[in-house]
Amino acid sequence: MTEAKGKKRDVSVELAQKEMALKAPFPPHRIKWRASDFRGSKSKALLYIDARDVMERLDDVVGINNWNTEYKDLDNRCVCKLSVRYVNDFDWITKSDVGTQSTFEGEKGMYSDALKRAAVQHGIGRYLYDDNILGNKSFPTADKYFTKEANEEITKLVTNHYRMYTNQTAVHLDTLFKSAMTHSTLMDCYQKNKDLVTKLKEEDSVAAEIVGASFKKWAKVLKDMEEKNA
Repeated sequence: MTEAKGKKRDVSVELAQKEMALKAPFPPHRIKWRASDFRGSKSKALLYIDARDVMERLDDVVGINNWNTEYKDLDNRCVCKLSVRYVNDFDWITKSDVGTQSTFEGEKGMYSDALKRAAVQHGIGRYLYDDNILGNKSFPTADKYFTKEANEEITKLVTNHYRMYTNQTAVHLDTLFKSAMTHSTLMDCYQKNKDLVTKLKEEDSVAAEIVGASFKKWAKVLKDMEEKNA
């Protein structure tokens, strides 16, 4: 391997590692939530992180000198341009999004909202929207706030999601299963990895249960697709 090719490969590996690190789930105690869709005495919950969490993630992964923000006001909204240099001496990557004033923090909340939305474009906290952690559930409320039981259930779901992420066997199996594009391929994949599934059940029954639920959901999606196209 020539020196140029070796350097290019090293940069690609470093870039991939930092992209993964930016996208990594936050510890459960950093996740907050609020009611977002009231239906009678229940509401869905919106998971979110603070702007400080975004800043700390950027500092930790790319360094304080390798990211910056630029804001532009638009009436009661603002645009945040978040530029990140993933690798030293590499091009800056800029992504932007719009923030709106919040009910509680007004203009300050608008800038925080814009930063968090722009950060999602870089992958930070995106899983909170994409992973369906709460299973599209609605939770009981009282006086527009979640009940104690609701908060306990949301905490459990968030913690279980993070628990699966930190179990490499669970992540490996979940990735394998979701890479299957047909129902038969998925079943074959399961049969070939039954020993690994058994190992996971012995190591961490909670993570195994989450992977199992994900497997069943994906199996149903594939089967429904095939029946629809038959």
